Amino acid sequence: MQGPETRESLLASLSSPRSDEGWQEFASIYRPLVYRVAVARGLQHADAEDLAQDVLVIVEKSLESFDPAIGGFRSWLYQITRNLVVNRLARGSQLAGSGDSNVQKMLSQHPTSDDQTASLFQLEYRRVRFQQAALIVQAEFTEATWAAFSLTAIELQSIQDVAQKLGKSQGAVRVARCRVMDRIRVVVSQLSDGFYPLDTEPNENRRKLGEKDGC
Repeated sequence: MQGPETRESLLASLSSPRSDEGWQEFASIYRPLVYRVAVARGLQHADAEDLAQDVLVIVEKSLESFDPAIGGFRSWLYQITRNLVVNRLARGSQLAGSGDSNVQKMLSQHPTSDDQTASLFQLEYRRVRFQQAALIVQAEFTEATWAAFSLTAIELQSIQDVAQKLGKSQGAVRVARCRVMDRIRVVVSQLSDGFYPLDTEPNENRRKLGEKDGC
C-alpha cells in the first residue's frame, strides 16, 4: 500500500480516465483522516461522514487546478477540510453542497486563525503518515524485530516485559526498536510535503515516532 505522501504517480492516476483504483486508494488514505478531524471538532458521525465525502468530491472536481508549485498537497487538503468544517459548524447539519460554484467558493476562501482544526489535522495527518510508513518498512524486518518495536513503541509495553515475552535482553529490544524507528523516520521524512516540518511538530506527538528511551 502506498503511504500518505501523495506521490505524483497517485495524483496523476486520479486525473486519468478510469482511475477507480487510484481513487479507492486515495479515499482509503484520506477519508478516515478528514472524518476523524470532523468528529474531533464536534460533528456527529453522519455529518462527519458527509463532510469527508464532500472533501473527496471537491478534491476530485478541483484536482486539475491544483498546482504543487504554489503549495503542497497537504496544505491544500487542509484548506478544503478546514473551510468545510467551519462552514458545517456554522450551518448546523446543512450540507455544504458540491456543485461547481460551491467548489470554487470553497477553494477561494482564505483560512482565518483556527488553531484547533490545524492542530487536529496535523495530528491526524501525522498518525496516517506514521501508519503508512510502518506498513512500508515492516517487510524489511524480521518478525522478532518488528514485535520488539510494535510492543514497545505502539502498544507502549515496558521494555522489561517485552524482553521477557520475546526471550531477549532489554538491550536487544531497545536496539530492535531503534532500528525500526530509524527506518520509519527516514520514510516519514520522504513522505513529508512541507505543510508541517517535522521539527516544528508538538513534542507530545513526537512520541508517535518513538522518540523516547533513546530512540
